[in-house]
Amino acid sequence: MSRRALVTGTARGIGRAVADVLAAQGLDVVGVDVLAQEDGPCAETIRADLSDVAECRRVLAEAGDVEVLVNNAAVLFRTPLEEFGVDEFDRTVAVNLRAVFLLSQALAPAMSKRGWGRIVNVSSIGARDGHLTHGTVYAATKAGVIAVTRSFALRYGSSGVTVNAVAPGGVETEMVATMPAEVRTRYVAEIPAGRFCAPDEVAAVVAFLVGDEASFVNGATVDVNGGWYMG
Repeated sequence: MSRRALVTGTARGIGRAVADVLAAQGLDVVGVDVLAQEDGPCAETIRADLSDVAECRRVLAEAGDVEVLVNNAAVLFRTPLEEFGVDEFDRTVAVNLRAVFLLSQALAPAMSKRGWGRIVNVSSIGARDGHLTHGTVYAATKAGVIAVTRSFALRYGSSGVTVNAVAPGGVETEMVATMPAEVRTRYVAEIPAGRFCAPDEVAAVVAFLVGDEASFVNGATVDVNGGWYMG
């Protein structure tokens, strides 16, 4: 019987790449995004705004029993630090951190009862260093994701549930496409690999973490950044 995976942010970028690889491995993927999307690799898709608590609850109700959760959806406002508004702050926290907590909180107990489950949270290199001054709140939420990951890993690790995070560096996604050219050039110069990574390079790490082979990896944050940050 196929395992069921709930993946957020599947309309494009890392989320779409994760949906592709998990579906190729035989999982039934339920893809969630605020954007309209075709089913593609997903067995089902749900259009929802995860900044809304009621929408998070609707996603959980429609997704049903889930053995694998990948929290990938995120927003990034490129507003100067001095001009960052309360509405932008609240939406960033709601999507990037609160939704991660709510979905994990709802699904982890059932995973625990079944004796098997996987949660993978997508953090960011922004949680690891101070480079993203243009994304201070984004970076703060991604640091919070790592803290949530560790707490859930400790709480549920004894019952066959693993909870891990991946922290990508520069990834060729629509979010990065809005980066000013001079900033991109500066960042690439700092990366030993000399380039940004492709979404499927992040998805490959996620696919490993949700598999049986990663049964003893728990509470970890895996950096996928070409050597840009070495913790």
